[in-house]
Amino acid sequence: MKKANYLNLLLFILINLFFTSCDNPKLKPPREDDNSDRKEMGANNRNIDREFARELAREFGREFAIEFARQMKGSSNKVNMDFAMELNSTESPSGLTDGQGKPHALLAHCSEDVLDFYRKHSDCFSISSMDEIPQGLIWQDASEGKEFSSSKAKKGGTWQVYTNDFPRTLRTIGPDANGAFRSYLLDYNVISLVEAHPNSDSYYPGLAKSWAVGKDGRTVYFRLDPNARYSDGEKVKVSDFFFFFYFMRSKHIQAPWYNDFYGKDKFQKVTIYDKETLSITFYKAKPDIIERVAIRAKPEHFYEELDGEFLSKYQWIPEPTTGAYAALPENVDKGKSITLVRQKDWWADQKRFFRYRYNPEKIKVSVVRDHNKAFEIFLKGGLDMFGLAKTEFWYDKLPNDHKSVQNGYLSKVTFFNQTPPPSYALRINSQKPPFDDLNVRIGFHHAMNFDLVIKKIFRSDFVRMNTAADGYGGRSHPTLKAREFSVEQALEYFAKADFKKRGGDGILINSAGERLSIELLTGYKRYEDVLVVLKEQAKKAGLEIKLKVLEQTAAWKAAKEKNHQVIFSAFNSFVELFPRFWEPFHSDNAYEEEGDSKFNEDGSLKANLTTKVNTNNYSQTAVRDIDHLINQYRNEENLDRITEMSHQLSQMIHNHAVWVPAWKKPWLRLGHWNWIKFPEDWGPKETREYEEFQVFWIDEPEKDKILEAMAKDEPFSEKPTVRNYEKYKSN
Repeated sequence: MKKANYLNLLLFILINLFFTSCDNPKLKPPREDDNSDRKEMGANNRNIDREFARELAREFGREFAIEFARQMKGSSNKVNMDFAMELNSTESPSGLTDGQGKPHALLAHCSEDVLDFYRKHSDCFSISSMDEIPQGLIWQDASEGKEFSSSKAKKGGTWQVYTNDFPRTLRTIGPDANGAFRSYLLDYNVISLVEAHPNSDSYYPGLAKSWAVGKDGRTVYFRLDPNARYSDGEKVKVSDFFFFFYFMRSKHIQAPWYNDFYGKDKFQKVTIYDKETLSITFYKAKPDIIERVAIRAKPEHFYEELDGEFLSKYQWIPEPTTGAYAALPENVDKGKSITLVRQKDWWADQKRFFRYRYNPEKIKVSVVRDHNKAFEIFLKGGLDMFGLAKTEFWYDKLPNDHKSVQNGYLSKVTFFNQTPPPSYALRINSQKPPFDDLNVRIGFHHAMNFDLVIKKIFRSDFVRMNTAADGYGGRSHPTLKAREFSVEQALEYFAKADFKKRGGDGILINSAGERLSIELLTGYKRYEDVLVVLKEQAKKAGLEIKLKVLEQTAAWKAAKEKNHQVIFSAFNSFVELFPRFWEPFHSDNAYEEEGDSKFNEDGSLKANLTTKVNTNNYSQTAVRDIDHLINQYRNEENLDRITEMSHQLSQMIHNHAVWVPAWKKPWLRLGHWNWIKFPEDWGPKETREYEEFQVFWIDEPEKDKILEAMAKDEPFSEKPTVRNYEKYKSN
């Protein structure tokens, strides 16, 4: 009966539209006086302008058709869903504009430049109705999830930390942005749509209060938390996630890696449904789809649009943040320190999973260029924490019998975890002589005595890393091992490259009289002793190494410009199911020329290619077969096939010999003053840094007592202050 009523109503409207359309000048000759039929009567007679009536009828017809089609959807009656679109043909197919071509209400604030971008890419950006969200979605909100912080946490105090170089910019993207300070602005501060739980392989709400994965396995739906705000007080809008992709795909940010990573070939569509609901569609149904699409918001109101002045305009103006801490220009002491201040009205302050975190009132990041000097400052109480990964600090400079440890002033802590390790390695630029010869690269591997480094400097607490994909469970190669230190094998491969004769200083010389001498770049001054050991051991194999130790930012800059021969560096790991190969090993990140256009028919590289800068392919790897397998790997959805291809890629990269694995450690070691408190059972399963989840707090009264005890040279506590958090210790 209800359907019959719909049909009768539809018939009535269509008849009405037919008669009103008879006034359409396209359907009949124009009258001599077009205004003659516009008879005006008094307002009391409630007369309506005929043109307005026609438009009203058309609009009503459009809306009815859409509603009718929606209601009939799923019934046994066949309904042509294109019918609604035909009646509503004046509206943008993506819903970005209304029937008059005006921006949708959710985009009304956007600049014309940004709107034009959305229109040109309407296949990637769309606005739909809530009715188009699939039925039967299983929405999650982690309501049963366990918090990992402590209700004992106290707010207040200043957390004193250091960095070894003043940041070159307060941007978090673009040239010079990838320095150590960025973690405080972005990595450990800004909130994503959802956040990865450190202990349970699950997620908890961030900017989104709930989420659901579509049946296609590629689309994730999010409901924004209506309370989410930026540090400048502006509300997080659904359109900010449109803007995020506009921003990340812009050439003005000068960040090719981000341009590609967030490109339309991977993030295929963003759809807005109302002011708090959106979906993001990835190009494949990946096993870790939630992690991949849980992006951060970009404050459109702050940038509005981008142009060629982006880098300079925002060089020292930090972006408003959704996190607890904001960096303000007045708290920047150029060259000396930057202080971040906790927002007094932070929107997530009382949210579950956030309420006992981000506890210090301020974070003061001071510049201390020398690692040993920083340690001295730490021992005097000028820094609250200090990483003790280097064994000389753990065993020699702060041994268990150190007075500050024995008296209960300081704690030494080991946090065991199971996260993929930072990728400490020697990255060889395969396009720089003599490393353009594979034999030289393999010989170089055999000339690197990392086993001695681990034994002598790290007291055998570290273990050798084997591949570029260690720590990813089944995706890590089960049998592949790093090449061992061997003078004999090094000499054998160097000889294949024509370095056969030793000079008077023991360094090999080729038939052209060229010495086997290379420059090794690093920004890690704290590991200079490691490189000295490698340098001295390499002499045994006839290889001269010239060390070039720069400030970290300067070293990264040189490597980004691909001006190095070898760089010793590490990238932070990602807590994800499988490793990333495209960024460091695909030729599209080595040269500007795209795809197979870089290669001759036989697979060799063409001459006079244009080096691509500001990418993470520091080895300038450009191998057609590696490219093709990486492309397949990126497109694969099946976890077993992903695992298989990960093993194959690890083997191919090993054979290409551009990546000399260094070491890994199954723990984080930290020294901290005992006024810094951690949850009693703290020890995250998956973490990159001890401060990553910001669960500690400062006990100000206890700080006063410790400092008083130190002044009197009295013990503060008899409790042991050497602790191991072994919850996630693996065999």
